[in-house]
Amino acid sequence: MIYLTKGSTSQIILTLKEKQTLSAPNYLFVFTHRGSNIEVKFVILNAADTSSFKDRFNQFSIVTNTYFGTQDSGEWEYQIYEQTSTTNTNPANATGLVETGIMRLNESTSFTYTKHQPNNTFIVR
Repeated sequence: MIYLTKGSTSQIILTLKEKQTLSAPNYLFVFTHRGSNIEVKFVILNAADTSSFKDRFNQFSIVTNTYFGTQDSGEWEYQIYEQTSTTNTNPANATGLVETGIMRLNESTSFTYTKHQPNNTFIVR
């Protein structure tokens, strides 16, 4: 599962090499919100992979506000496709699907509970 927080840059680690067929693909990320079906699509270039062991795992920096700044928080399903294009955002034109999963988008401010003390009045008859 991927965890992203609005207003921050997150490092995500994925295993895209396992199903990869291209030698140096670019990656099309497609996120779909589970409640509203809103889609967010973007391409991350192969050169943006900061992993020291690319055969083992892939590591990318995601600036959350760039893609999800105005989107609803909650759970999103994601699909990642490999492709040669640096601009294509249509999954039908990508070479192949390399990973699917769930992403949790959190708000930038943490939620705190407010405890109320009720004022109970009892009437005895």
